[in-house]
Amino acid sequence: MNGLRQTICRLILTVAFLGFGMSSVAAVFDHPVNKKTKPELEKSLAKVMDYEVALGDFKQTKSIKKLKRDFVSTGTFHISKKSGIVWKTQQPIVSELAVNKGGVFERDAKGVSRIVVTKDNPIFADFSKNIQAMFSGDVTELEKNFKVFYEKKSCGFMMGLVPREGIVRKVVTNIVVDACENVDKVTVTNVDDSPVTYEFLNYKTIGKLTSVAPAP
Repeated sequence: MNGLRQTICRLILTVAFLGFGMSSVAAVFDHPVNKKTKPELEKSLAKVMDYEVALGDFKQTKSIKKLKRDFVSTGTFHISKKSGIVWKTQQPIVSELAVNKGGVFERDAKGVSRIVVTKDNPIFADFSKNIQAMFSGDVTELEKNFKVFYEKKSCGFMMGLVPREGIVRKVVTNIVVDACENVDKVTVTNVDDSPVTYEFLNYKTIGKLTSVAPAP
């Protein structure tokens, strides 16, 4: 079960890719998407996802409330709409996580690779649909698996996602995406109320899709 939970968390983090104050996180959930704000969110998502390739550095901070400690790891990310997503953790332990049409794969510091989730796994099928929905700004598709919330900011927006049902809900309480020109931060709160925050640094994009629908 622990292995499955880790897999789900990694998939959910990848959907979102890629230091909130608690009040900021909570505020977005006061604003469920409605008929008026849904087109705004779709436009905002399309803007920050308008690229062929995105790459940069990430900082992951996992806060364990029971221990009153934060655990930090850093590395690089590479997102291609055509070939998939690669997370390379460099500190404190070297590892690599790749997501593409074939499934989810891991590689450890010794270079040993293993398949985490195959393309035939139903969890991966749902994940793939949500990745495509995020890339295309398709809020209707996201709403099938999440309750969606949206708050406009002076620069960009915040989006909240709450799993509707199933095994994801047993692992993840909610997700908050904070974006300006790009996706800047993502916070995933687990059911034990331990948040994991991803900060994206040195963010670079290559190519513009404009009206072309992206295909991860």
